[in-house]
Amino acid sequence: MSDAPPKGPVRPRTRGPVELVLEIGIGLTFVALFSWFVGILIEIGGMYLLWKDEGVVHARTLVEQDLGYIAAAPRSLLVPDTVAFSRQIVRWVQIPYERLGVLRWYARFNGPQAAPEPTPSHATAAVGGNPREGSPLSKGVSQVSRSMGKLLSQWALVSMYVAQDVLLRMSVALFALPAFVLACLVGAVDGLVRRDLRRWGGGRESSFFYHHAKRYTAWSLTGGFGLYLTWPFGGFNPAYMVLVFTVLVAATLSTTVAAFKKYV
Repeated sequence: MSDAPPKGPVRPRTRGPVELVLEIGIGLTFVALFSWFVGILIEIGGMYLLWKDEGVVHARTLVEQDLGYIAAAPRSLLVPDTVAFSRQIVRWVQIPYERLGVLRWYARFNGPQAAPEPTPSHATAAVGGNPREGSPLSKGVSQVSRSMGKLLSQWALVSMYVAQDVLLRMSVALFALPAFVLACLVGAVDGLVRRDLRRWGGGRESSFFYHHAKRYTAWSLTGGFGLYLTWPFGGFNPAYMVLVFTVLVAATLSTTVAAFKKYV
């Protein structure tokens, strides 16, 4: 027989405040990068399928709309001037693109001073005319190079606008954080009252409601936020998002606390 002492139940490892802060920071960074990548794919696909006439302007319009929504609520408990804060975020995102020359690259291929692509008649005249104007092969390579430069510069500019939009929407969540905290407090207090009423009324605990409400509470805090970050269409006022998901958080947290235990 083995002399090893019997092992008791394994207790879950507790996380300290530093580890919790690091997990939240890494999680927010991952969410931002994932939303940025998905947003770029949606915008590029929409340029060729949904908003063909708008092109890059669609992504810029989303940024301007979010700045307008933020300007409608110029103050927050955490940020005194939300408008200046949001415009500073837009500027911070634009700085690396300016230093890398992405904006000049886009203006070179898409601005008013961009060289026009040669038409077939011009190419034919060049072949039958002055041989110093270049061979058809060199003109074809030049045309492909211009087309690729125009396409890639548009994608690069779209990535800048999507990054600005994602960070602006994350700042909206920061501005609304006191509302979510208040919703959590209201839900917890309401759940404690309901639990005491059930306790003194001889009611029974329901693990079904507890586990499902606990799962939906986490979804209300993270799922709706992730959906809002990648929403590709305009006209979505974030005030409605804050209202809907604060109510969901309060309701699900109240149900979770109310069904947690019958006895303390």
